[in-house]
Parts: sequence; C-alpha cells; structure tokens
Amino acid sequence: MAEKEFILTASCQDQSGIIAAITDTIADNGCNIVNLAQHTATDIGMFFIRVKFSGTDAFNQDSFSASFSKLADKYKMDWKIHDTAQKKRVAVLVSKTSHCLYELLLKHDAGELDCEIPVIISNHPDLAHVATAFHIPFFQVDPAKGKAEYEADLNSLLEDYKIDLVVLARYMQVMSGDFCKKWNNRCINIHHGFLPAFKGAKPYHQAWKKGVKIIGATGHFATEDLDQGPIIFQDVIRVNDTRSIEEFITMGKDVERHVLFESVRRYLAHAVFCYEGRTFVIE
Repeated sequence: MAEKEFILTASCQDQSGIIAAITDTIADNGCNIVNLAQHTATDIGMFFIRVKFSGTDAFNQDSFSASFSKLADKYKMDWKIHDTAQKKRVAVLVSKTSHCLYELLLKHDAGELDCEIPVIISNHPDLAHVATAFHIPFFQVDPAKGKAEYEADLNSLLEDYKIDLVVLARYMQVMSGDFCKKWNNRCINIHHGFLPAFKGAKPYHQAWKKGVKIIGATGHFATEDLDQGPIIFQDVIRVNDTRSIEEFITMGKDVERHVLFESVRRYLAHAVFCYEGRTFVIE
C-alpha cells in the first residue's frame, strides 16, 4: 500500500519522558518516523518538537488524533498534525519591485516551495506581466480608497482564493493592525534591513549613513508594530566603505531573495514555532 506522510508539531513545558511518549504513540499507530527534530529552550523551560512520519493507506488520522489527544492532555501540549498532501495556498503581494516575486515563482516552479500560488495581488500594475508569464491570476487593489475599504477588497480576494498564507514580497504598504491580527502568524514580510536595526523606510540609506560593515535582510511575521514581528530567518553580507547607497541596494537584492525564500520554505515545512512574541525554528 502507498504511504502517506504527516508532520506532527507540538510544544509544552519541558518534562521527562516526552520524546519517548510521542514516538511510542506514533509507533503504536503503525507509523514510521522519517525525521525528528526537537529543542528545549532552557531559558524558559519550553519543549518543541517536529516529527515527520509515514503511514500506509490504512492510517486513520482521526484515530491517531484521538490517541494523541490523550497524550497531549497529560503533558498540556499545543499540537497539530499536518497532512503533507494538503498544500498551503499562498498569495504573493507585490508593488513595483520584482526580484523577490521572481525568486518565489522560480523556486515554486522548480518544486522547491511545497505550496500552491493561486494569486498575485499588487497596488500597482507594473508586475502584471510576471503573473501572466507564470499563468497566475493578477489583481490590482487601490490603497487610495482608504485603508479600511482597500483592505476589505484585499481580504475579499484572499478569501475568494482560500488563502492560507500571505507573503509580502516587497509590498510597499503598511498593513493595519486589524489586518495583521486577522492574519496573525500567517503573513510573512521581507524587510530589506537586519532587524531590529534600521526598521521602516529606506533601511539601506539608514545603514549607509551609519557606516555599517554588514547589510542584511529579515523575514518576519507582520504585526501592527512595524517591522518588529517575530523573526523567521535573517542573513547578511559584508560591505566596505567605498560602496554607495545604490550599490547597497543592488547587493542587498540577493540577500532579500534568499531570506524571503527561506522564511516561506520554513513556514511551509511547519518548522516555525511561535511562543510569546518570538519564533523557534526547529528542523
């Protein structure tokens, strides 16, 4: 019989015997562990685990969930089971800059992003041709209508396309607190600066004026506190003092591409755990 693959994610206060209890429950349900990653954050006494396991066609997810619920109650776990055959539906929001959009679409086309991308949304018409080239519907929204009305239009599109994750791929609009709360931990933003330094507009200009020796990018969950959401992934490159602001911007594009892709990839792999305003990436 063909095998199905699932990912179990769980977190709770660290206690003795958790790993053995989890692996025994998986085995007792006739499943085989493919990959297991766990971490105990000793500073706060929290335990996190991500387990990828396989089961045959005879595997019953409801029966597994019922048996695991008893274990979860004992250890007071927050947990989820994810069927890898069910792909997340991702909406990509863009403005006029194309490099991050191209990176996601090319990686997806190559099978390196495990999701569906059913729609691209923008506040400008400039990148419609990119969506057309990849045979993806493109919609333009109008922030000039006012924040509430424009975000209502945006949310309507996201609901129509049954979106699970919103990716702001250099989407140059500040999202409202209401939008961020609605999409809490389901909206990933790429910031072209190494947060928490140089948040807000023109981070490369800010960095150049400070004479930094490294520049970077940050993938994080969008929150109403601008550019201060839980961080998923970051990277940097070294720069020297002979570089101009324009050179910073050009060099930074490669970092932005890489950071956004890795942030989205980790999310889709169910490797990102959020706890009290920060992330733990376990894979």
